[in-house]
Amino acid sequence: MTSDLSSNSPEQAITYLNSLKQTALDEEAHAFIRKTLTKSNEASTYTQAFSVLYQRYEEMLQQATIAAFGLNDFQAKKILYKKDRIRLFKKHGIDFNALAGADAMNTLSLIVNASHYEGLVTEALADKFPYWKEGFAMVQLDQAYKKLVPQCIEHQQALLDALINVVQEQY
Repeated sequence: MTSDLSSNSPEQAITYLNSLKQTALDEEAHAFIRKTLTKSNEASTYTQAFSVLYQRYEEMLQQATIAAFGLNDFQAKKILYKKDRIRLFKKHGIDFNALAGADAMNTLSLIVNASHYEGLVTEALADKFPYWKEGFAMVQLDQAYKKLVPQCIEHQQALLDALINVVQEQY
């Protein structure tokens, strides 16, 4: 997969990035919710939906970055690490954390990580939603999901726009 995306011409990279812009980031997560949601499993359904959404985002980020920057396999693996990701984007003139919705993506990451460890609100998550208190279980996940998804989509679009601009400026 990496070699296919990294060997694109600038025109192919821009076409590919534009196609990613047309892909609904939350489509799989919404489908998962529709398929599995009942009153008895609401919390676990939304917890899984957060994971699905985050996994789809990470896949999209990796594919888009490979296409835009022409990364090799080793470089592509480094995108998975936040510090390396920020460094790579900075190298290409993009302030990753300043992109619209970046805070929402960080919050999504924190939620996914917390859900793997008892589902308790961590210190970093305590101020994200008014109904979450540190040390207590994450509650009203449906409301958190509804608030977070539009911001995550906004981040996806801002990220892809920034990558398209970089490709256009380089060539």
